[in-house]
Amino acid sequence: MLRDQYEKLAEAANNNAYMSIAVNSDGTPVLSGSVPWERTVSAFNMRMPKVTLTEADLNDGMVVDALRSCRLTGCYIYVPLSDYGFISGLDLIEDLYIRHGENIRDLSFLGRLRKLFMFYLEDASLPDLRPLIDACSLENFMPGKCFGFRNCSIADTSALADIRFVLSELLVWPAEGDSPERWKTSVRPGVFRYYGS
Repeated sequence: MLRDQYEKLAEAANNNAYMSIAVNSDGTPVLSGSVPWERTVSAFNMRMPKVTLTEADLNDGMVVDALRSCRLTGCYIYVPLSDYGFISGLDLIEDLYIRHGENIRDLSFLGRLRKLFMFYLEDASLPDLRPLIDACSLENFMPGKCFGFRNCSIADTSALADIRFVLSELLVWPAEGDSPERWKTSVRPGVFRYYGS
């Protein structure tokens, strides 16, 4: 972790301040990012990362303790990680953005994220969406939830039929063999886009 990034994190931890982080390959501060959401109001809910970490930093107990001492609301991961378990201890996260999620085999790390309302994921292979739907059902607060899946192979999408919260956006860039019928929800999303042919 770059020294200035560590100092920012330590100060936020000491003050129990609101914080958002990025994780990339070299710890160089992330100054911009892509916005997957269609609605402007959804995009405005994303946070610019204030501190950038590397995967190695996530194995440092002092760094993880500092993250838990902050009010961490945004997490933007731009590299494949070997372990996403650190996220489960950051239960104030509202916006979780994961590119290069090819090492993700289930969403169990979402289980305690009761504030989560924006979730974007790329390249994962999952058995189901149950942990996401259950986490988002823990607190039914506004704004509505936004889900985005790009090139994710998901064996069972039936948990979408159990949604009992406002679903603002459901955006799917399908993996090969997917179909729009698999993405039917129990509530009508404000925006549903299936970008396949």
